Amino acid sequence: MSTDTNEAARQVQLTAMRRLTASERVRLAVEMSEAARRIAIDGERRRHPELTEVQARRVVFRRMWGAALAQRVPVVSRDG
Repeated sequence: MSTDTNEAARQVQLTAMRRLTASERVRLAVEMSEAARRIAIDGERRRHPELTEVQARRVVFRRMWGAALAQRVPVVSRDG
């Protein structure tokens, strides 16, 4: 697997993650997932500045979950 993290840094990360409790690992996973989603939405808005926040979220959700499921999910802006 190709990675941008050198092996020494990767080992430090793994050691730190192994010290986390189960709930801390879940919290970290949720935070990382939210960050990735936010980056994708922000990227969509940079590429298509005419999109509203909600429209950009719909584009990203459609890409992540497929059209059928994304259509069933209510989408609100992060401010509302």
